[in-house]
Amino acid sequence: MKATPTDTEKPPRKKRTTTPKGSFVGKAGPDTPQQFNFKLFRGTDGWGLTLCDSKGKPCQPDYHRYTSSVRDALREFNLLLQKEQKYLRWDISDQERDGWTVHDPSSRLMELALRSHLLLDEGGNLLHPQNKESKAILSIEKISDHEVSVAPIILSFDQIIADKESLLPSKPYPISSELVAVAQDVFHVSDLGCYWTEWFLLTTQVLEKDLHTYLALALSKFPTISLNYEGYTVHTIAPRTASSSLLFKEIDAYGFLHILPLIHLESYPPGFFEDQDITKVVEIDPDEKTLSIGEVVYPRAPDSEFRDVLSLMGKEVKKAVFEEELYFILEPDFAQRFLSLHMQALLSRFVLFQSSVLSKYKVKFVRPKMRLSLGEGIDYFEGTADIDVEGQTFSFNRFLSEYKQSGYIVLNDGSKAYPDMRSINRFERLVHQKSKLDETVRVSFFDIPTLQKDATLTLAGDGGQRAESFYKGFNDIGKRKGSHAIENGELRPYQVYGVQWMEYLRDHHMGACLADEMGLGKTVEVISLLRGTYASGCKEPTLILVPRTLIYNWKNELERFAPELNCVLYYGVARELSMIEDSTANIVISSYATIRNDINDLSKKSFSYVILDESQNIKNLETQTTNAVLALKARYRLALSGTPVENNLGDLYSLFRFLNPSFFGSQSEFLRDYMRPIQDKQDKDVLKDLKTRVYPFMLRRVKKNVLKDLPPKTEQVSYVELDEKHLAIYNRRREELKAKVTMAVGLGGVGKNTFMILQALTELRRLASVPEADGEFNGISAKRKYLKEVVASITSEGHKCLIFTNFLATVELIGEDLEELGIGHLVMTGATGDRQSLVQRFQNDPSIGAFVMTLKTGGVGLNLTAADYVFIVDPWWNRAAENQAIDRTHRIGQENPVFCYRLIAKDTIEEKILELQQRKANLVASLLTSDSNAVKALSEKDIEMLLG
Repeated sequence: MKATPTDTEKPPRKKRTTTPKGSFVGKAGPDTPQQFNFKLFRGTDGWGLTLCDSKGKPCQPDYHRYTSSVRDALREFNLLLQKEQKYLRWDISDQERDGWTVHDPSSRLMELALRSHLLLDEGGNLLHPQNKESKAILSIEKISDHEVSVAPIILSFDQIIADKESLLPSKPYPISSELVAVAQDVFHVSDLGCYWTEWFLLTTQVLEKDLHTYLALALSKFPTISLNYEGYTVHTIAPRTASSSLLFKEIDAYGFLHILPLIHLESYPPGFFEDQDITKVVEIDPDEKTLSIGEVVYPRAPDSEFRDVLSLMGKEVKKAVFEEELYFILEPDFAQRFLSLHMQALLSRFVLFQSSVLSKYKVKFVRPKMRLSLGEGIDYFEGTADIDVEGQTFSFNRFLSEYKQSGYIVLNDGSKAYPDMRSINRFERLVHQKSKLDETVRVSFFDIPTLQKDATLTLAGDGGQRAESFYKGFNDIGKRKGSHAIENGELRPYQVYGVQWMEYLRDHHMGACLADEMGLGKTVEVISLLRGTYASGCKEPTLILVPRTLIYNWKNELERFAPELNCVLYYGVARELSMIEDSTANIVISSYATIRNDINDLSKKSFSYVILDESQNIKNLETQTTNAVLALKARYRLALSGTPVENNLGDLYSLFRFLNPSFFGSQSEFLRDYMRPIQDKQDKDVLKDLKTRVYPFMLRRVKKNVLKDLPPKTEQVSYVELDEKHLAIYNRRREELKAKVTMAVGLGGVGKNTFMILQALTELRRLASVPEADGEFNGISAKRKYLKEVVASITSEGHKCLIFTNFLATVELIGEDLEELGIGHLVMTGATGDRQSLVQRFQNDPSIGAFVMTLKTGGVGLNLTAADYVFIVDPWWNRAAENQAIDRTHRIGQENPVFCYRLIAKDTIEEKILELQQRKANLVASLLTSDSNAVKALSEKDIEMLLG
C-alpha cells in the first residue's frame, strides 16, 4: 500500500541514529515529503534497488512531491518498476514482489540514485559519490617462484583507493557497469561492459606460465580495465592474427584417423578460442619485462579450410570422411593416401598438434640438428656442415636439395621426415653455401648463438671452439677480478657488472652498447672503465662525443669521479688541434657538430676509445655526422644510449656499423635478412633471432629491475575534452587540410609531399593543444585550464612538477598562467643558455614549483629529481622521447613516487597519434621520430587515419 504524508507525521529527533547521514529529512506536516533512501540488495544477477524509510522498512514515495535529482531518481525508479511488473518473475519472493523493488536497475538509475545522495549500501551505510578521475586496474603480483595473485583495484588520480590486501568490506565492487564502490565511496570508471557482475571472478591466483591465458580471458570480458604487473611495462600492440590448426586426436581401434580443426595463436592451448569468447590477447616477455595487449583477428573457419584441402581428393571424400560435430574422421586407407599426397598443403595452411599420432603412417615431424666444423677466421668462418635427422647424417647440400625438391627427407626406414620450418628458414638465412657442388659453407662469427638455439648446433674446429669459448665467457663476467672504484662515490652492484661487461668486450676487441634505461648512471660506469684503462698504462687519448648540452655535465662528472684523468674540451671557436695532440690529455670531450666540421683533421688521429653518448645521433647512415664518426680511428668503440633503437631497425644497423662494422654485413643483406621479414611480415622468429644476435653486445637494464629502492612510477593518459568552439575551429581546419593533403598524395605520393604533410600534421597538433596561438580562438584552451587547476593543487601541497611541450607558444602561455597563479617557475627552450644553473635552482629553491620546457630541450641529460609530477602536454611522434623526458625525474636520487600524465585532446589528431604509437610499439620503442622522418615512416593509410 502506498505511503503518503499526513498531519500526524512528526519531525525526526536529532538523537535518532537510524537515519543515515544524507537521507532526506524535512519538517512534519502535509507539505513534507516522506523520508526515504534507495538501498542496494544482492540479487541473483547482480545488484537490485529498493526503497526504504528511515527505519529501514519498505516505502513507496511519490516522485511528484520531490525536486531536482531526487525527483529524477525516483521517476527513473518508477519507470523501471513498471516495466518489471509487466513480467512475472519466478526467482523472487511474494514479499519482494509486493514491495517497491527494482531487480535489474539500469546504469542511469544507479547514477541518479547516487547523485541524489540517498543511496545506501547493503548494510545501510550511505554511499558518497567521488568526482576524482578514476580507473579500474587489474593488479598482478608475484607470490612465489611460479605463481601470481590477481585482483582488481581502483586508482583515483594519484593514489590506490583499495587493493587486494584490503579487508573484505573495503574491497572494490561494482554496483553498475560504470560505478565501483570502495567502502562508502563510489567512483566513476570506464564502462566495464556486459560482464560487470562477474567482477568478483577477477580475484584469483594463477600459475605464472598461464597468466597470459587468464589475462586474455579477463580483458576480453572487461575490455576497459587496465593492467599493472609488478616490475613490468604494459604496451598496446597491433592486432594479432590467429591461424588455423589441426589437432590429430587419435587413430582409433579400427584405424580411423580423428582430426579436430581449431583456431590457433602461438602460446595459447588448443581449443582455447573455441571454449571462450576471446577478443584480446596478451604477450608476456619475462626477459624484457613487458606485457603487451592486442586484439585478436580470427581467420576463416578452420573446418572450412580443412574441407578445402580434403576436396583435393575428389569425389571419394564423401564416402571416406565422416563429420561428427567439429571432428573429421578419416577412413584408414583414405587417411594414408591423403597424408602422403597433401601433407605440404596441410603444412602451408595449418599448425599441426599431436602429430606423433601420424607415425603409424610413416610420417614424422623433426627438428634437424647441425654439426659445424669451422676453420679460423676474423668475422666469418669457413668449414663443413652436416645435418642429423633422427640419427641419420646428411651433408648440408644434400639435405637442402632433397627438402627443396620434395618438401621432406626420406629416411632409411621409408619414413617421410618433415623438418621444422623455423630450422629450415634459419639454416637458409645464416649458413651460406659456396656453391651447389662445393660442400664448403660460410658462417658469421656473430650468428653462432642463433644457430645454437634449441640445442640444434654442435661446433668443432678451431674457429668453432673460439666462438663457443667467447660466448660461454659471458656466463662468468661477474667473476672478473679488478678494481672498479671511483673517487667520491661507490658503484652499485649492477654498475660494477656493467663495467665488467665492457671490459670483457674490450679484451676481445668487440664494440659494445651500454643501453641502460635513463637514470641508471651510465656515465659513472664509463668513468670507472676509463680509470681502469688508463691505470693499466694506456697512452692514447679517449674521444667522448656528446650532444652540446652535455659537454659540461661530462666534464664535471670526470672531475668529480676521476680527478686523476686529464680532461680537455675540444669545442667552440677557441678549439685547437694541438689540444688533442697534447700527450698529457687522457680524455677529449667534443660535440657531434664539432667532429663533423673537423673530420678531415681528426680522421688522421688514433684514439684508444671513441665513446658516443646519446648514440642515436648516428642513426642515419646518410648524414655527414654519421659518416664523420665512422671515419674516426679507434682501438675500442663504445656507445651509450637509453634508446638505441629510436626510429626503426635501420637505427640498429647504423649503430653496429660503428661498433662492429661487419656485424650485419652490407645494408642490402640487413634489409633482406632482418628489416623486411620483421617490419613488413611481422616475422616473430626473425625478430627473436635478431635479439639473440644483438644480446651479447648490448647491455640494457631497467630501473624497476635493478633499483629496488627506487619509488614507483605511475603513468596514465588524461583525456581532455575541448569546448564546442575549439572543436569546431579544429574540425573546420582539419577538413581543409585533409582535402589538400589527399589531393597532393594522390598526384605525387607521400615521398614528394613530405614537407606539406608535416606542415599539415603539425598545424593540427598545435590547434588541438593551443588554438590561442592562431588568434581565432579567444578563450583559454581546455589543456591550460586543466594544468592551472592541477598544478595549483599539487604545488600548494609542496610538490614540484615538470611540464613538457613541443611548441614554443605553449611554453609562453603556460608560463603566463603560472605567473598569474603566483606559482614560481622556470622556463627552458632551445635558446636558453646556462641550463645547469636553472637545473640547480629548480633542484634547490623551494619557491620554484614548476619547470616548463620543450620536449627536445629538456628530454636529455638533465637531473631533475626534485619533481615528482610530470605532464606531457602534447604527444610527440616518438614515444621514446617522452619516456626520456619522464626519466629526468624518475632516476637515481628520486625519493618520492613519480606520477606522469599525458594530456590528450579528445576527438583530435592527438588520440590518433597515441593509437599510432601503441600500434607500432611492438616492433621497437617507437617507429616514428621527429620532423620529416616521422612522415617518411608513415604510410598513406596512416596519414588518412591521422587526418580522418
